[in-house]
This record gives sequence, structure tokens and C-alpha cells, in this order.
Amino acid sequence: MKKESSKFANVLQALGLGKEDRVFTLCTRLPELYIAAMGILKNRSVLCPLFSQFGPEPIIQRMSRGDAKVLLTTQRLFDKKVRPLLDQLPQLQYILLIDAAEDESDKIRSLPALMNKASDSFDIPPTDMEDMSVLHFTSGTTGMPKGVVHVHKAAYTHWSSGKYALDLHPDDI
Repeated sequence: MKKESSKFANVLQALGLGKEDRVFTLCTRLPELYIAAMGILKNRSVLCPLFSQFGPEPIIQRMSRGDAKVLLTTQRLFDKKVRPLLDQLPQLQYILLIDAAEDESDKIRSLPALMNKASDSFDIPPTDMEDMSVLHFTSGTTGMPKGVVHVHKAAYTHWSSGKYALDLHPDDI
């Protein structure tokens, strides 16, 4: 995980992405999703998860409101749900396709090809605990979806509480 997520962070850097640039994910629970999530955080970019069951309208709402610069997805989901919307996403710079062997264009890229070229070593820049780490959107059932910001401190708190829980004996709980 460390090496693969470092490769992903290097891919983002090579594409010119950095602190607080929004990287949206639209895929099922593939290994690449978890690798990307950690790589996004390492690069100090912002993880913006989308549910693969979303239709085109919820996707466009969230990506537009969230200033999407990158989308990580599969070829099937891209063709079915996003390709028809590209003209409505002028701020979207790159689509990284998890299962494409080759780049389709300068904008629509093969993640495996990019990962093969990337170094598996990455030095994480200093990160403030209040820096944005995740932008998650509400369901939108009562109106337009709203972006909810999570900071790096929250991720650290989840890690430390999980670590603490793992260190406890079941009889102590």
C-alpha cells in the first residue's frame, strides 16, 4: 500500500496537482480506490468520493460544486455516466481510467500506464491538521447536495481511536 499510494501521489504531482486540488473517485471498492485515497492524502490533495450508483445528474452536481480537477473511474462508468457531461465540466483537467491500457487523449489517461512510470517513493510535505483532506457531499434529498469538509486532524483522530481500540483486550471493552 505504501509503495502503490506513493506512486499515485507522484502521478498527481506529475500532472501538476497539489494542495487542496480536488480529486473525485467514481468506482466500486477496487484496490485502486484505496491506493488513490492514500495517495491523494499524501499529496495534500482533497479526496472527493462519489458513489458508483449515482446517475449523471448527481455526478455533475457534485463535481461542479466541488471544483473537480481529476476524476478516477473505470472505462465503463466513464462512458456511461461522465463522457456525455464533459462539456459541462470545464474545470476537469484529467480523467484517470483504472482499466485502460493506453491514454485516449491528453485529458483521458490510462492509470496503469501512469503508475508504471511513477516512483514508489514519496516524501509527504508538511501538513497542517486543519488542511482539508476530504470533501464529502450530503445526499441532496432535501435540495442541492452540500459539501462537507473533513480536515487531516479528523483522519488522524480516526486512526488513533482505531489503534487504541485494537490495543484493547475484548474484556476491556
